[in-house]
Formats: sequence, C-alpha cells, structure tokens
Amino acid sequence: MSDLSCPSCGAEFDLAVAFSHEVDQRALARLASVSIPLGARVLQYVGLFTPPKQRLTAAKKIKLILQLLPDLERQAITWKGRDWAAPLAAWAQAIDQMLDARTAGRLELPMKGHGYLYAILSGMADKHEAAAEHQREADLRQAGRAHSSDAPTQVGQLLQTGATPPTSTTAAPRPATAPAAAGMSPTVRAMRAAIQAKKGEQP
Repeated sequence: MSDLSCPSCGAEFDLAVAFSHEVDQRALARLASVSIPLGARVLQYVGLFTPPKQRLTAAKKIKLILQLLPDLERQAITWKGRDWAAPLAAWAQAIDQMLDARTAGRLELPMKGHGYLYAILSGMADKHEAAAEHQREADLRQAGRAHSSDAPTQVGQLLQTGATPPTSTTAAPRPATAPAAAGMSPTVRAMRAAIQAKKGEQP
C-alpha cells in the first residue's frame, strides 16, 4: 500500500521515494540561493557531461552540482595546489566560454570532470592578479614622482626667497677704520703759534 498520492493526478508513490529526493531538492535550493541566473548556466554546463545517444540521469546531474556547490558558495576554487578567487561573474563567463566552444565544435564531449572549467577560472584569476599587481606598481611609481617634484631644490628655494646662497669663499667683513683722534698735539700747536708770530713781526 502506498503512503502518498499526488493531489493533482492521483498517482501513488511510496513515502521512501519522497525522502530519497530530499538531497536533490536541497542541492537545487542551494544552487538557486547562490544565483538564479548562474544556476541556469550551471544546469547547461552539467549537460556537457551527457554521454552520446543517452540521457544524463537526475542522480548524475545532482552529483555534478554537489561537486560544484561548495566552490560556488565560497566563490573560490582550489586548482594546481593553490586557491584562486572565483566570483560569480567569473563562473558565468567561464561556463559561457565552454558553451560557445561546444557550439563551435571545439570542445571534446562528453566532459569527464571539472578540470577544464577550473583551468579557465584559474587562468582568469591569474590574469586579474597580474593586472592588479601592475596597477599597484604604476601607482607606486606615480606616487614617487609626485613626492620628488613636490620637494623644492635648494636653488629653487633661494630663487623664491631671494636669499644669497652661503659659500665657503665669502670674504669676512673688514674691520671699520678707527676714527682720527680729536684735536692736535701740543708740539704742533706751538709750531703753528711760532709761525703766526713771525708773520706778525714782518712789515
């Protein structure tokens, strides 16, 4: 005897069947919580694992999604021994690149694993890191040039202030000449008086 029946069509199914799909439902709910638009792309990506002339089972699809979910949620991947940043926009771009390659016939199908997707994501992250490092170096060079141009040279400072640069060869100021002694000596005064007296005796 069945435990449940569909209220719409009346189809009966065992209660164990409902619990067996709980993992699938949770996986799809987690994918939807990451991003609805990206979730649609992930489902298209999962289709790349479909064997030729066969259908991809629901269990296989859920297994592939569960493999991606932890990295989708943390927006990072581990590839070639290190972690790489993988924002949702990068996932969308990488999956679109693979779908375009499938359309162009450049992709070998069916996919066997996520290595190709992760190689694209790590390559994108590496280019982003290189561009960011280049920008940091350019900013440092620019800051260094601005700092050196803001510091005035000694000559520039002197031109602005009008001061004369000190030099080691500048002559020391000469001492002022001592003023002449005031008045005359008694001898000179006596000689002049004698001369005046003689002039007075002459007719």
